[in-house]
Amino acid sequence: MPHQKKNIYLKKPSLKKIALFSLPLIAISTSFLFSVSCKNPNADLFSDEKPGEDVNRDEGLIGEELAQKVREVIENAAFKMTDFAKKEYQILKSSTQKDKYIQDLWEKIKVWFKDSKDSLGRYVFYAESLSHPDFSKYLDVYIPNLRYFAGNHIVYCYFDWNAEKRNIYYYFKIRCLDGKQTEGSGKVFLDLGKDLEE
Repeated sequence: MPHQKKNIYLKKPSLKKIALFSLPLIAISTSFLFSVSCKNPNADLFSDEKPGEDVNRDEGLIGEELAQKVREVIENAAFKMTDFAKKEYQILKSSTQKDKYIQDLWEKIKVWFKDSKDSLGRYVFYAESLSHPDFSKYLDVYIPNLRYFAGNHIVYCYFDWNAEKRNIYYYFKIRCLDGKQTEGSGKVFLDLGKDLEE
């Protein structure tokens, strides 16, 4: 008697089962992609301070917490003269002398930061470069929450001159490490006091 072949039918897996088995895999790969784009093994690109324990580094900086920290930077970043520079500035009588004082400060910045000049003529700075003794004698830069961003974001900053306002400013940009997403940015002009706002 010839051997009869049995037809074996394989049941196709249902879409429900495929979706159920795929969910954990999708979740793992998505969290890996996010952690690659927003975590940095170098931990500190701008601030000398280490990340605080109160910040959850495992999930990255996402959502309302991040948005709030960025808003705080934009609202509270400051660029001021030191007490030493203020005294020198305030004894000047005319607006022409005061204007020249600010221009001289700009010329000094160009010398102090000449090694970090970019292709567009802007002077890039980092936390270490702000501790230059001559710079810290005259000027003070304040960017809040740097501790918070350390390790997950790059805080890119440079000095430049605004010819229309005849003033120095610094620009900052808070950017995810993959460079694809900017969380916030702003320009902060040197605070010249009320006497030049007339």
